[in-house]
Amino acid sequence: MPVRTRKNRRHATAGLDAWECVFSSEFDFFGELADAGIETDAYGRPDREEARAAWQRFGAEFMSTFKDTHQPWALTEFGEPR
Repeated sequence: MPVRTRKNRRHATAGLDAWECVFSSEFDFFGELADAGIETDAYGRPDREEARAAWQRFGAEFMSTFKDTHQPWALTEFGEPR
């Protein structure tokens, strides 16, 4: 019987919902990135370059809905999204 291939979770697409907490605070407190197949360190921080790429994809949309009083971590770290 042939071996069934497994879906590579690393290539799963994480949308803005999964990145919101990280954009705001640098940490994935609720494990949403792990659910989307994106690895984080022991503290819940994703790879920096992966976060930068996500910020460029979703940052403008995130900023249009961001209502908190503090400046988001991703804006401080990566600047204005393009």
